[in-house]
Amino acid sequence: MEIRKLRKKELKILRNALRYFGSEKFLNTHIFFVVEGERRSLFMCTPEIFNIISELSGKIDFECAGIKIGEIGSRRVRFTIEGAYYLAGNKKKVFINKTAEMLFLYGRDVFASSILGWDVGIRENDMVFVANESGDVLGMGKIKHPPEKIRHLNPEEIVIQNLVDRGEYLRKKRLYDAF
Repeated sequence: MEIRKLRKKELKILRNALRYFGSEKFLNTHIFFVVEGERRSLFMCTPEIFNIISELSGKIDFECAGIKIGEIGSRRVRFTIEGAYYLAGNKKKVFINKTAEMLFLYGRDVFASSILGWDVGIRENDMVFVANESGDVLGMGKIKHPPEKIRHLNPEEIVIQNLVDRGEYLRKKRLYDAF
């Protein structure tokens, strides 16, 4: 496995992805690096940790260094749930009821009748964090309707398409795959 800093094109791709979450500030406070293997895994750490990692290159397993936030391709970043949540913080959450929570963790989409509330600023086709009543993030989805129209939809209408959920590691044994 090879560790390296981002190339110019990769940095541009990452900057655009961070802009989506309003998290460009992380480029000033953290070092992003790639561990090339079967995939180009994208990691993030503090500058101090990166200096230590660089000195120990070849002596440690980089899968243990930093936070894996996703995978970087030739055109986009595919975030992991943890990476997206860390970068986005508490932005763009949609809250669902207990029944929908269980179904969502089994890979199902979310119906209009299951929506309890949402954060301000969410628009149609946004990628959102799906959270339970307590605010725990269950996964990510794509909202299919403007939030202001959800209350007027048929209760059985799909409002959020499940992109990835925390139950996936049980179903497919893939905990850190990017979506």
